Amino acid sequence: MKSYKILPIWRIERLKGGYFVLWIEDTELAAQCRPGQFCELKAPQGIPRLFKPISVFDVIQDRVAFFIKTVGAGTNALSVMREGDLLQVIGPLGTSFPIPNNKSIVLVSGGVGYPPLAFLKKHLPSSNQVRFLHGGACADDVFPCDECFTVDGSAGIKAFVTEGFMRLIETRHVDLVLSCGPVPMLKALSAICKANGIKHFASLEAYMACGVGVCHGCAVGVGSKGDYQRVCVEGPVFDADDLNWELM
Repeated sequence: MKSYKILPIWRIERLKGGYFVLWIEDTELAAQCRPGQFCELKAPQGIPRLFKPISVFDVIQDRVAFFIKTVGAGTNALSVMREGDLLQVIGPLGTSFPIPNNKSIVLVSGGVGYPPLAFLKKHLPSSNQVRFLHGGACADDVFPCDECFTVDGSAGIKAFVTEGFMRLIETRHVDLVLSCGPVPMLKALSAICKANGIKHFASLEAYMACGVGVCHGCAVGVGSKGDYQRVCVEGPVFDADDLNWELM
């Protein structure tokens, strides 16, 4: 159940490359968050802009973490906040990833698609075999995973993460792919999965004006009949086979 709250920031962890982790403390919110869901966050003062949709990165007891990259006015306003400052929060919002058992699973993330999959990995039962692949532009975009890829070769393997996934499925059976990242990556991944008969659920990133399904600004094409669904309500996690990638 989503709710609007004004909460104090418990901790901010500064990372490399403009990334930071922002923690808030709220028992009710922490109990409700599931992997793949997000919250709308807004610094109460400083900029007259809308909320920013940010994926849940972690939950530890009654604390909720958001892993954020400073890329614009909204995230910059969040980045300059301090511990104890008040933050506007709506959430948790959206759909969550499926939690299967006894599957060979590959998690694939790109850039700021990393946080929801890192959270998901913690929740997958031990009966699954899980491999986590992550890709970024450079070393600043790489975080703990099983195998990383960078475009400039400054960390891990110099390649797109989708290339790494193709090499992986040549040697390993995969039942299910769970992914999050930029649309071109997800689109390529979806094509690979479809060609190899692998089930795929993708979490979409989208600009959201409201985050609660009112404005329809984040709608994406589904099916082949020109239908649309909202990333903020029917997503962000979709069965990749249901998405109309040609309309992305």
